[in-house]
Amino acid sequence: MKTLTWVDITRKSIKSKLGFGWSVQGIEKQNKVKTKVVYRFSTGQRTTVLTDLDWHAENNNEITNLVVELSDLMNERSVDLVKAYELISGGKLNKNGKNEINWFALKEEFINEERGNRRDTTKRDLKKRLDRTLQALNTKPLPRNAEQLFKNYADLFFDRNMPKGGEGRKRNMGDLRAFLNWAVLEKKYLGVEWLPLTAKQYAKYVGAVPKGRKKNRTREPILTADFEMLLEALKRENKHGLRAICVLSGVYGIRISEIANMKIKDGKVEITTLKQNVKTMLEEPHTRIVEPLDLPNLPNLGKEIVADLESGKIKFPDPILRAIAKSDDEKGYKEIGERFGKMINRFWFWKELKTKYSNLVPYSFRHSFAWRGSMETVPAIPYRVLADLLGHNLDTHLKYYGKWSNNAENKKRIEEANKNNAEKYVLART
Repeated sequence: MKTLTWVDITRKSIKSKLGFGWSVQGIEKQNKVKTKVVYRFSTGQRTTVLTDLDWHAENNNEITNLVVELSDLMNERSVDLVKAYELISGGKLNKNGKNEINWFALKEEFINEERGNRRDTTKRDLKKRLDRTLQALNTKPLPRNAEQLFKNYADLFFDRNMPKGGEGRKRNMGDLRAFLNWAVLEKKYLGVEWLPLTAKQYAKYVGAVPKGRKKNRTREPILTADFEMLLEALKRENKHGLRAICVLSGVYGIRISEIANMKIKDGKVEITTLKQNVKTMLEEPHTRIVEPLDLPNLPNLGKEIVADLESGKIKFPDPILRAIAKSDDEKGYKEIGERFGKMINRFWFWKELKTKYSNLVPYSFRHSFAWRGSMETVPAIPYRVLADLLGHNLDTHLKYYGKWSNNAENKKRIEEANKNNAEKYVLART
């Protein structure tokens, strides 16, 4: 009777477990013999993959287990042999014999390869949301499909700080859906049970703004009295560089990032528009001359600050200067605004103001320029002039800069108008 070799035993073992169609053989590669796995379809076509597993008698069990694992993955995930081996060899499955998904490896590949060309700030936000996804995956009941994952995510992170219908929920759900679409449809790392939610299910978690309650996405301008007190507080604390940026944004109306390419000559301030988004990235930068809109109790402050900057008497804070030095066309100028935001948010008087306003942000300085120009200046500055000074078109101005108001301001303006009418006009007798 012929003695079976280890190769014969291995092949028979595979056949007994999986039936016809599978075979293995040794292939020499770089002076080493590696295991080649072959799968033949019923049509006669075949597909192969050369593995990193040594073709050796001591590995006969490992070879058999690998082929079984490949077969299971092809059936469970509806993937071909090459993709099944990629899942195993690429670390996308945990090596515990259960073919469990290595979510961390998927997250890292999505961030660093699929979204690797994004800005650092965008990748930071994406990483935060995918870290939340891992937390939701490890929260009981452990999700076994996309619906359960979305439910865990919503339960953990959707609260009053992320209200229904808001941008926060949309961005979180959007990144999670993009991640799962990539993993299921493009890379085929996951089975169809992880396909993202339908539009109806998605809407359930994002929610909608309750009837009668408008979304508050409008940035509030810092009102004139508060602006003046903030500037005085900064001056007393010797925060002259930080104060200068507040003045440039609130008195001249420039974007914080635009200080990077600001030119001052003989008191004249020339600004090059640096705003970068999908629509404006390829456009030629626009240069404009800006003018100060003085504060009532701090007259000529704008010109004084500009003169001090031109002479070198005042310099921007070091973190801002470092951000300006690093900014270029690839990284953009967003980091300048972020550094300024961190600095002003740490200032004690700004913290007090934030308890007074519902949506006070560093961009509120620029909005205060638009507010004072149209509501507090007599006569009011035409919108087209304000839009040109701010460096955008009239539609943008009306949509974002000319819409803020509140009940108190509405009442105040109507009372002033009625008073003026009563003083200037005599109604004809009926």
